[in-house]
Amino acid sequence: MGKKRITYEYTHDGIKESILRHAKALRLPEGWGEQVAERVAKATDKWIDDKDIVTEDDLQNFICKELEEISPDIAFAYRNHDKII
Repeated sequence: MGKKRITYEYTHDGIKESILRHAKALRLPEGWGEQVAERVAKATDKWIDDKDIVTEDDLQNFICKELEEISPDIAFAYRNHDKII
């Protein structure tokens, strides 16, 4: 098996913190935000495990898909964080 090339530096905690920031910005209950963030981070860990290459877009699309099933509000904020003023 060859060495993995990384096009985006992924960390479980980084994804979790990012989702939590969006949940807090939306003023969602802290416990709910933490549950959502941990669940999505774990799903992302599992998804990324067998990938040789993951781009930032791939990662964002996967995370948003997971978020949309649990919290459409956080998914919208996460997907559009650079567009919201």
